[in-house]
Amino acid sequence: MIQASRTEEPNSDFQITNSSFPNPQPILPLLSAAWLRRARIISALVYIFLQIACFIFIIVCIVRFPRCQKASTTEWWMNGVILRFSNHTLKFNDLTRSLKEHKTRFNMHAIWFRPVFPLSNESNPLGWKGIDSSLGEEIDLINLTKRARDENIRIIIDYPLNHVSIQSKYFNFNESYFVWNEQGNTSNWMTTNDNETSAWTYDKQKNSFYLHQFDNNNDSIDINYRNNRVLNDIIDSVSYWNTKFHFDGYNLPGLSYAYEDYEYKNDTDNIQTRHLDEDYLLLARIRSEIDEKHILLFDSIDSLDTTDKKLLARYYGDQRKGLGGVQLASLNDYILPNETETNLTKLFESYYNSTFYKQKQLFVWSSLSSNAILNEAFFATCLFHTGTISIDQQGNRLLDNQLHRLRTIMSDTRKEDVFRDGKIKQTILPGSTLLTIERTRRGSKSYMIIVNFNDIDKNDKIVDNDKPKKAEMFLNNEKFCDNTSATVRSIELKDSICLKPYGYIIIRWLPPIESLSTIF
Repeated sequence: MIQASRTEEPNSDFQITNSSFPNPQPILPLLSAAWLRRARIISALVYIFLQIACFIFIIVCIVRFPRCQKASTTEWWMNGVILRFSNHTLKFNDLTRSLKEHKTRFNMHAIWFRPVFPLSNESNPLGWKGIDSSLGEEIDLINLTKRARDENIRIIIDYPLNHVSIQSKYFNFNESYFVWNEQGNTSNWMTTNDNETSAWTYDKQKNSFYLHQFDNNNDSIDINYRNNRVLNDIIDSVSYWNTKFHFDGYNLPGLSYAYEDYEYKNDTDNIQTRHLDEDYLLLARIRSEIDEKHILLFDSIDSLDTTDKKLLARYYGDQRKGLGGVQLASLNDYILPNETETNLTKLFESYYNSTFYKQKQLFVWSSLSSNAILNEAFFATCLFHTGTISIDQQGNRLLDNQLHRLRTIMSDTRKEDVFRDGKIKQTILPGSTLLTIERTRRGSKSYMIIVNFNDIDKNDKIVDNDKPKKAEMFLNNEKFCDNTSATVRSIELKDSICLKPYGYIIIRWLPPIESLSTIF
């Protein structure tokens, strides 16, 4: 190749010189086609892997922390209030006029009163039909039931079916109506309310012993359900009250004592006098006569210590079905004749560890205490468990400010999903024996009640890593050791909480995990 060049030399002309360019080297491609294919495949696999991982992550989050749906609708007895009239001076007309006022004051769902049929002076039935004239006339009761339906209030009545009064017309003219035993003096059966009193009483006129398992001043006598006429009369009377007055529920005291061993064998554990197979059949017959949406209450079936799941299922039903449709139970363990001898913390501990709680059996929570401060704390605590509270209009003298706080719990909290479909965690703080009950549900605020059921001041801390440092003060009954604390809007959970006897506070907070659930 000829190349023209100019040599910068002094006094020289432009010169043409012979010069050869070096042969250019071939330029190699930066990426080979095979390598590109491998890179694309790897990238695609990584992308697919990331997509699958993201999808799995979303599924796990949805499974563990599902987007909350609204809680299912529950029947009124799941979270209700019953106003009970236990006195013998109730008048149908008076109650009809005051029904709306009672509903406003107690925020109640039902009223519950004594038997409407005639009773003896000792409150034992004289029969199972007819209206007690001291309460009013039949038309007065009909007007009451109509007014109650207009106000969306249910009516429940006591319906004792184990015995009648010896003053009843049946006693002298229907010997086979009752349980008699000529050898009653050899039987060791005792009354239910006094284990030292024989359940048999001698009648000179008949030269025999009659059975009365409930010692009511020697006024009661047990009826003989093994007599078909007795059984038919009872079922007929249930049908009569249900058809004519459409009551919404019946309390059946003494149901588990309806039948007894017909040979009157000596007994030590009540196996001859309680929970016989015939008792369950009687329950089924009664249930068949009334609407399945109506409730049956039992004053006492068994203690909290029972582990007999079969017994509970027979009376109250199970998760799949409800034998007889029985919905509620009221246990004598929860009736407080003397609060100074009963530590309610232990009582709630027994319930929380009982078969009743594990089987999700519903309760009517009732109190016979005359201590209004204790009653308020008791009912407020009961409202954190599932079931209905029964406030006695005569016995539980709750003040207006106490009723206002209970109404706040009933109207502002129990309608929320966390109280209808949430989890319950009950704890007794070891340092103070303060009782705490926590309600939690995904997608809802968490609530906790802290109660002092001791007779002295108690203080403690709520130590739990799952809870926030601060919670909103929702409600309290102004029983702080430091009176100025009753007005605070929030509370530091790391700080000590001091409560006077029967003092309680209710706090609430939004769980931290809520922020994650909103992503999905």
